[in-house]
Amino acid sequence: MHSSHDAVYSNRIMATYLAFLDQRLGCDGTDALLARVGTDRIKLSDINGFMTQTDNDALMYEMMKVTGEPDVAYIAGREYPKHVGRMLGFIAGVTSPQFLMKSFGQIEERLARKTINRTEQIGYNKFKVDITLRDGFKERDFVCRNRIGMYESMPLFFGLPYAHVEHAECAFRGDDHCVYTVQFPDTGYGLLLRLFQISGVAALVLALLGALRAPHWPWLAAALTTLSAGLICYSAYRGISAKKALEWSVLSNEALVNQNRSLESMNMQIHSLQELTLLLNGSTRVQELCERTVSQLVSAFKFGSSQIWLVNPARNELRCRAAVGYGVERTATVASAAFDLGDPQRTGYGLFAQALVDQKTLIINEPESALGSLSPHARELLESHELSSLIITPLVHDGKSLGILAAEYHQGQKFEHKDRVLFQSLSNSVANALVTAELFEEMQSKIDQRTRELEVATQKLLAAQEMAIQSEKLSSLGRMAAGVAHEINNPLNFLINILPEVRRDVEGLEKLRAILAEQALPPAVVARWKAVDGEYDLADHLEEKDFVFDKIKKALDKSTHIANSLKVFSRSSSKESVVPENVARMILDVIDLLPQQVRGDTVIQLDIDPDFELNANKNEMEQAFLAVINNAIDAMNQKGAVIIVGKRTGDVFVVRITDHGPGIPEAALKKVFDPFYTTKPPGKGTGLGLTIASEIARKYGGVLAVESAPGQGTTFSFTFKLG
Repeated sequence: MHSSHDAVYSNRIMATYLAFLDQRLGCDGTDALLARVGTDRIKLSDINGFMTQTDNDALMYEMMKVTGEPDVAYIAGREYPKHVGRMLGFIAGVTSPQFLMKSFGQIEERLARKTINRTEQIGYNKFKVDITLRDGFKERDFVCRNRIGMYESMPLFFGLPYAHVEHAECAFRGDDHCVYTVQFPDTGYGLLLRLFQISGVAALVLALLGALRAPHWPWLAAALTTLSAGLICYSAYRGISAKKALEWSVLSNEALVNQNRSLESMNMQIHSLQELTLLLNGSTRVQELCERTVSQLVSAFKFGSSQIWLVNPARNELRCRAAVGYGVERTATVASAAFDLGDPQRTGYGLFAQALVDQKTLIINEPESALGSLSPHARELLESHELSSLIITPLVHDGKSLGILAAEYHQGQKFEHKDRVLFQSLSNSVANALVTAELFEEMQSKIDQRTRELEVATQKLLAAQEMAIQSEKLSSLGRMAAGVAHEINNPLNFLINILPEVRRDVEGLEKLRAILAEQALPPAVVARWKAVDGEYDLADHLEEKDFVFDKIKKALDKSTHIANSLKVFSRSSSKESVVPENVARMILDVIDLLPQQVRGDTVIQLDIDPDFELNANKNEMEQAFLAVINNAIDAMNQKGAVIIVGKRTGDVFVVRITDHGPGIPEAALKKVFDPFYTTKPPGKGTGLGLTIASEIARKYGGVLAVESAPGQGTTFSFTFKLG
């Protein structure tokens, strides 16, 4: 709720606004707008009601937004006489400008409670209105615009054109109050209006006398005659006013035509400025920005030529970055020019240095007059361009001179004040864009440098990763070597144990042969031979010799296979080829390589699609599977079952390796793929196995993930997308 002293504007002020909205939006549109700001037509029709500044502001801003007209208050003010009613308009029109302005000031004080209006006549139909506000009250700028529109419309009550209003002092431009000078158009026939006023008063007096004295008709006839004469004067005044208004309108139209031409030119420049601003905002390179700027000044703004120079602080010089419009050879000369800012004899045009140091825009419409003050070098440059006029504006950002922007005419055209304003606005946009482009280039340079550093670091990281993979291979190979050695010992022991028997068999055969080689075998010898045969089981051994030697060969082959596998496994993977490999076959090979010492009492159960193939390096993928399987076996202390399932689901193939170990705590679950993270005791692991396995899976388009919970075992999943 607003307190009563917050209400400052009478509802009567809103009459012109409602009429404006009804004209633009229709009654329904106006009612909808009023509803959005929390009021309605009935509330605003209460002539005794007042609005708070907050409510008034909300309504005004909503009107601006909906109508798309930012100067609603001014437009409504200029239409004020149309909405005061015919009778009130007639009464105002038969008074005088002095009376109307004084009365309007008094009315304004009643309708706007915080306003103090002092209106005084300072000339023939010329008035000064001084507006101050009570109690430090701050009105909005649109209230000021509405007041200007109303003052301009005051002559309409008398059939005259709009008044000329000067607003020399304004509270919104830093002054402590608003002062308006209102000049009514002069018809030169104000006497006719004065005669009408006098005759009207005389007719009223005669009518009163006729009512009081008999006979009545002479007085009434005199009153009617006087009133008729007054009306004739008033009609003549209105006719002359209308004629003068028409003449005024014709002159105004001619002025408007010229103004429209000027506005069209200005609009074209504004449009070109907007296009150039968009181009500048899209430029991220300083050189590109400079070239676009001078090109747009010549092509869109129709200057004869243009150039842009930038300061190089490192070399204390001003260097041309782009130029256009001087011919091929001269443009090339200008575009490559530079001069030392500290050398007064070689200071370019001289004028450039002046604009740069003073940070002010220079317009030279008579170049010849400026030549005498320049150095010979500067004069030579200026004369070579055959200029008719020149404008130079500094490019300044946060008080720092970045360079200068210049444009020239060559065909007699001259620069005007509006060109100065345009160039100052343009220079701000160019300066801001230059700073942005320089920051972008600096950032891009740092990004490029950082990218190069990252590339070097990446190469080092890849090399280190390769070394880590190789190190993990060697570590795995070392852990396997002990178990493999145990496996190799079995066939070796077999060979060691069988060799003495073979030797004894050979010796027995040799002895039998020696005995059989004797000529005659006495019974005793035969008996002895049979004894030896029985002692050594020669017949049996001779029958088994092929089997024995086959076993020896197989044992040796197995040892050779294990040794060769270890040799291949330890080879650097970066040199291996990538070919389609059967996943089931790879996992079976990994299991075959697991020594009994590593497996312990672990049971490995397989259920893998036998036909799925993956484009990968066999040794790398086997290393990845081995790391996960070893991890599962270690988690169960070599007791329990490891279940390996490989199935296709939709467009992915998933290999799940599940153990029934103790599971992984949530805190550790987030770190299992971190390099060098391990929960194993010292000497049992490096903490790289799962990290490398994850990287290998990613290398071939897969993902290694983990699912686990304390007491529920762990599942590692290799997921590969098909196709």
